[in-house]
Amino acid sequence: MEMFSLVIKPTTVRLVLTIVVSYGWNIHQLDVHNAFLNDILQEEVYMAQPPGFVDPALPSHVWRLHKSLYGLKQAPHAWYNRLSEFLISIGFQASKGDTFLSLDGAMVYLLVYIDDILLTGSNSNVLHRLINLLQSKFKL
Repeated sequence: MEMFSLVIKPTTVRLVLTIVVSYGWNIHQLDVHNAFLNDILQEEVYMAQPPGFVDPALPSHVWRLHKSLYGLKQAPHAWYNRLSEFLISIGFQASKGDTFLSLDGAMVYLLVYIDDILLTGSNSNVLHRLINLLQSKFKL
């Protein structure tokens, strides 16, 4: 399995911060609580029964996970897929230059770093509506 990392390029962060300062835009930092939990896994993942939860009748059996857990190599990718699907459903497009920079027609920049989101744009009303949409889907 290849490694998937939710890290935005430093050059992209500097560029967006330069735009924020140049145009006097507001910037919002959002933290998504439990981002890596409960996302549907696309791959088959098995784990040993954890101590205290071993089935005495089947102690050598393993569990097949359907949802991600913290610590799984697949968890960041499952979280990013869930977030991407949501953003695309509300009109965002992924940037070709940096996977984690999303642009909206109203000049909104949304940068994702693991389970944190930096959000800025030209219209504060649009930003607040987007924050409300994100809160309706994810616990922020």
